[in-house]
Amino acid sequence: MASALDEYLIAARAQGWREVRIIHGKGIGVRRAEVRRLLAGREDVEGFFDAPPDRGGSGATIVLLKRD
Repeated sequence: MASALDEYLIAARAQGWREVRIIHGKGIGVRRAEVRRLLAGREDVEGFFDAPPDRGGSGATIVLLKRD
């Protein structure tokens, strides 16, 4: 999963995107925790938070990417 997330974020930044949504599902929170652990270790991520209810709520994470 780390490589897929890495590739997605690299491609998003290459396109000039400032925000992306990672859909990890609700479940018991294992995937959400893994996604957030990976995001926290990235220098190109400015921040992240639960998506609003109409965009997935706790089943998705909004990621804010740093500008170059």
